[in-house]
Amino acid sequence: MGKQTYITRGHSLQHNTVHSQIPISHLNLRRSFSGFDGKDIRLESGLCLSSLSSVEKITINEGRQEHELTEEEVIGLINYGIKSTRFKALWLHNCKLPSSVNPDIFPEEASSRNIIVISSGEALYLDLKSGKWSKPNDINTITEMCSDALVINRDNSESVQKSLIDLLLEASNRDIRIHRVSLVRSFSKINEDGNIILSSGLSLPILTSIERMHIQTEEDEKINIHEVNGILNYVQHSQRFKKLVLSDCLLPSSIPIGPSLSALKSRGVKGVVYFTY
Repeated sequence: MGKQTYITRGHSLQHNTVHSQIPISHLNLRRSFSGFDGKDIRLESGLCLSSLSSVEKITINEGRQEHELTEEEVIGLINYGIKSTRFKALWLHNCKLPSSVNPDIFPEEASSRNIIVISSGEALYLDLKSGKWSKPNDINTITEMCSDALVINRDNSESVQKSLIDLLLEASNRDIRIHRVSLVRSFSKINEDGNIILSSGLSLPILTSIERMHIQTEEDEKINIHEVNGILNYVQHSQRFKKLVLSDCLLPSSIPIGPSLSALKSRGVKGVVYFTY
């Protein structure tokens, strides 16, 4: 079974050797990527990460939009990944990306192996034929893009939020598993149709293939019983649903067991979890 490995800036894991013979399902570099030197990944710590022969997926998560990846770094990361015969996808999150990449410099092996390069924050993938960022329209790409957390942040532009909503609806309509949706300070209310209304005014209709949802509000924002029941009703429409997390909010001291909560409990949903800070 594959292993997920995180390397975070300042974390002691940076000083350990990642054993290249152990299957690595996901290498997640959280604010630790510094650059690519043509062969190895440079970390913020000054260490280098040599090629991994068993990695399946790489995520670069910079945590700040001002960090810009160059065309050369994107190509370098693809070349780094394809040294593993297991490599399938490169995820780029929370960083500025080149508007396009010269398709003539993509390694041929990336195209022949259908490697997927994803800008998760904008719900776009890199078309290796044109070098342009595009909306996904095939099942394989949509499935990969929904296999990890998708975040709708209050600070996203309305067009970015709409792209994310379109992707989620396409996945739901095709009954593609949606691993997790995180609403970061973007939840506003549940409307009379049971849909989530975002702070931007956009609607996130009910997703019938979602597994997990995380709603992070403003600190100490109150969510009343009516809103909690609305959220429970929203998620119970998915037979796949497993876990709900509400964070940074003030919740009622108790929640009456209504139809939605009963339905979730009867299906063995363990993760109706509330975090109150």
